[in-house]
Amino acid sequence: MIELRRFDDHDNRETMRSLLWTLLLVLQACIVHAIHQSDVGVVDWYKQLVGVPLVASSSTAPAFRRVEGKEIILTATTSNVLAALSPEDGHVAWRYVFDSEDRIAGYYAHNDVVATLSGPGGAILRTFDIQTGVMVLEKQLHPPQQGHLAEPHFFGKHVAFGGDNSTDIYVLANGHTFYRMDRNTGEIHWQFAMPDASSLIIHTKVVLTPSTLYLVGIAKSTESYTLHVTSLVPETGQLITSANVPSSIRDPIVDSYVLSNGISENNRIVWLEQGSLKHVSLVPKLNAKPVAVKNAEFDLLVDIGLTENGHIIAVKKDGTGRIVKLVEDGVKSVHGFKDDTPEEHRVSPVYTGSIDETGRAHIARIYWSHAVKQLALEIYYGTQEVTLGHFSFDTLNNGILSYAALNVNIKHTSDDTGASLIGIQPQLLISTYTGNIQLIENGQPKWNRDEALTTSVVSGFVELPPPKAVVGDHEGETFVGRVARHLGDLQKLPAYMIHFSQRFFTSPSNIPLPPKLDIKPGEQVALVRDEFGFRQIIVVATMFGKVYGLDSASGEVVWTRLLGLGWAAQVGGRVIPVKMFVFNGEGVGLSGKGKMSDVVIVAQRRADNSLVDTVVFHIDAATGEDATGKIARDEVLEGIDIVQGPIVETYLLQHEGKKVVMFLDEFLQVYSYPDTPEAYSALQSISSSVYFPLRTNVDTAASQNQPGQLKRRKLIGHQIAMNDNLSKDRLVAYPVWTLSMPDNEDVVGLVSPQQNQQVASFGKVLANRTTLYKYLNPHMSVVLTAQAPMPPGASASADGEEVKEKGTSGGCGVYVVDTVKGSILYRTMLPLPGAGMKCDVKAILTENWLVYHYYDPEEAAVEEARGWRMVSVEMYEGGVDEKTKSSETSSFADSTSRVKVFEDSFVFTQGVTAMAMTKTKFGISTKDLIVATTSNKIQSYPRRILDPRRPRTKPSNAELEEGLSQYDPVLGDNPKYVLSHAYDVAHTQRITTAPSLLESTSLVLTEGLDMFLTRTQPSGTFDLLSEGFNKKQLVWTVVGLSVAILVVRPIVREKRLNGKWFF
Repeated sequence: MIELRRFDDHDNRETMRSLLWTLLLVLQACIVHAIHQSDVGVVDWYKQLVGVPLVASSSTAPAFRRVEGKEIILTATTSNVLAALSPEDGHVAWRYVFDSEDRIAGYYAHNDVVATLSGPGGAILRTFDIQTGVMVLEKQLHPPQQGHLAEPHFFGKHVAFGGDNSTDIYVLANGHTFYRMDRNTGEIHWQFAMPDASSLIIHTKVVLTPSTLYLVGIAKSTESYTLHVTSLVPETGQLITSANVPSSIRDPIVDSYVLSNGISENNRIVWLEQGSLKHVSLVPKLNAKPVAVKNAEFDLLVDIGLTENGHIIAVKKDGTGRIVKLVEDGVKSVHGFKDDTPEEHRVSPVYTGSIDETGRAHIARIYWSHAVKQLALEIYYGTQEVTLGHFSFDTLNNGILSYAALNVNIKHTSDDTGASLIGIQPQLLISTYTGNIQLIENGQPKWNRDEALTTSVVSGFVELPPPKAVVGDHEGETFVGRVARHLGDLQKLPAYMIHFSQRFFTSPSNIPLPPKLDIKPGEQVALVRDEFGFRQIIVVATMFGKVYGLDSASGEVVWTRLLGLGWAAQVGGRVIPVKMFVFNGEGVGLSGKGKMSDVVIVAQRRADNSLVDTVVFHIDAATGEDATGKIARDEVLEGIDIVQGPIVETYLLQHEGKKVVMFLDEFLQVYSYPDTPEAYSALQSISSSVYFPLRTNVDTAASQNQPGQLKRRKLIGHQIAMNDNLSKDRLVAYPVWTLSMPDNEDVVGLVSPQQNQQVASFGKVLANRTTLYKYLNPHMSVVLTAQAPMPPGASASADGEEVKEKGTSGGCGVYVVDTVKGSILYRTMLPLPGAGMKCDVKAILTENWLVYHYYDPEEAAVEEARGWRMVSVEMYEGGVDEKTKSSETSSFADSTSRVKVFEDSFVFTQGVTAMAMTKTKFGISTKDLIVATTSNKIQSYPRRILDPRRPRTKPSNAELEEGLSQYDPVLGDNPKYVLSHAYDVAHTQRITTAPSLLESTSLVLTEGLDMFLTRTQPSGTFDLLSEGFNKKQLVWTVVGLSVAILVVRPIVREKRLNGKWFF
């Protein structure tokens, strides 16, 4: 029997509606966040950096290595990286990035292998293939917690290699433990430790000879240091003898070295002792007597990287450098570098050396020649022949030379008669105090690396001014002159038509970046804004006192400036950037927005005599010029003194469209920049509405009762006003509220929301046509805290009342606070990552959306596995359809405390080092969460995935209509969300986003060890034609219709005319 069923129209409509919303969600999910392969290098750029070289020791400094006829430059860097650079173009041949807690102590190369020691006391040994960087061996020598912490870090660690046909290596770790092991397998043949490991003897060098293994170190005596040597049998590790060498050394790090000639019996320790150069031979019984070099007094020994080839530099008291060479019966001075520079102009030269392919030593001195205003390169070739050359070096932009590595290539040529000629071609790798690396060849820079960018402290995007308009510049122009000008402008018509066609046919994925800038050193280029706003200037201030202006379209360095020390140049010091504010011509007294692209860098000038000043550098970001016009381009950029002392905090305030920077000194007195009466008057006029929080060290009940207890940092809100009792002529900040927290809770971070964010949507319309209005309080800030564990019965206080605690395991707090009155809008306490570990919570706040990331340990997870969590929080005004106008209402109104919170937690697959939200010009596009992961990837997560209102069950029709999908507890590692695709963006510390002129597109910049910039479209490219749009068909359709109109119009007109004759 056939059963007939009647379909209800209502059920049919509901089913179709459900299918429709499901289809829309699927289409929405298909918005591709991934990048097309053809767009790599077009919509993004990537700077792979290695860090500023560590030049304090030859075991970390840059050095040329020759393997199988190929050359490579090895170096360890301040960014905890072992890197190999190509001498041809300076690119990174390979690099190994060590973990932050696994600090590199040194690298040691031999033939085709390079070994490293890292971690406390040299806890971990690794070996790499020198050409490819492939790790051959990784072995832990001792637990890191048992490592002896030494400064400098390379002290007490060393590696020596066996012969060319041996795989043995001899390792010194922890200053007193020695190993003989296989460098490929890690098998330990023997291990030797000093009988009294806790003594004052620290070994620093391993010297291998055919018969004996020597361990050279120092022993602390009452007034100085004494050399100590231990001799062992290499095959078994059996102790031969151990003895002190009669000596008195002031600084064992720079005053003593071991000279050797490879693996031979001729090895000597040389050291300085009260101006005398002494040396002693290493023999198995350690019974040799020290010998002093006669008729010479020296002040300094300089390691030029050739101690294993028997050469070192000894500098005399008059500044003359002498080459000291190891010979059969001792040491010998073979050459002296004369210094004819007047003493008042004399600068310490840099010495370096190299061994060519024939085994001959070449030693060079590099110094600044005042006669020709260039760097002079003087090379000693092992004979009496010395060559002197000069090359240009831009000290104004690159700084002063700090280190150099020499490489000498032998070139075999022939003359016209066929006679063989041998030529010398030196290469010089130089490193400066500003973090710049250059390779000089034939007297010219071959390539350059700006490694100081790895130490970026503050940075920001600066919009370039638009092209200057010509309207209004022709007053008094005659008619003939105007016609001539218009005829001249016709030559621009072809270019305009081509540009219009390109823009018309452009799709989002093939929008070309602005043309690459070809800027020569010292050349001034007037940059202007491009069509889509992709070309902006990224101003980066570094820890080395150097400021860069980068082209956001290509990553090229447009300009650089060195920050001057001012008066501190006489005693030495550093300039440390603190904050950067973008004025864009809107500063008090400036010309106005769009007419200038200027930034203000706030820095602290720390002199070596411990004095600290606060200064301001005002820079035109488009050119790198001094924005005040007082300092020429060819001079060091000096700062403007603001506060004679350190500052507590600084803020950028706006009044009637003008910007002013407010400073708070250590006495909470207010200063301003521009330092003018007009700017300070603007501060006074808005002082009653200025509220800000400060982290302040306060005494707690525990710190008062226990002298050894550290003070805790609390969050205290402040306001500014005149106070004649404290200052007659300056505004002074005073406290108005204190955030209530227990005594054992410490404020560790303060996250402010994104500044100048545009809000296009003030609410979210639900399926039932009610509205959730966003809580848009502009005074919200995120406070991150760390709560120390407390034993049961410990006393603590909150709000001034002392209580007895039951005992807590500690935790990490996340607060959202109204900084005007100190009220808490949101609060949660997270578990500590582990016993003895610090809180590592990353948080970001924009509009009404808070996202934070933390680690949940196993012991704190009840029903879930341990791992990382990503929590999404959205805040809305009161209840449904309740509009309290939080963005406009005073914080003191009762309605601002009525907040409805939605939150949800997601399992994240890895750690996060930085977070940010996308930003667009008008805020119409949805916001994506940008995260930098510990796997060196930059990922973008759409807001809809992190929506805390996602249902746990299958979404209803109403929920589908709101765009909600079913909750998934795991934020998967979806390759489509990876913005950095194949790039290895390592150790990202900061993510900055900026809008472009396209509302759909946001620029994303990441900084850390590497720099990476890309652009992303959170809501798709709604303001441009899609990539699949058939533009040619559109054009031909329009053209065809136009032709049809032209053809048909006369026919229709004639038909109408003929038709009138019949009426």
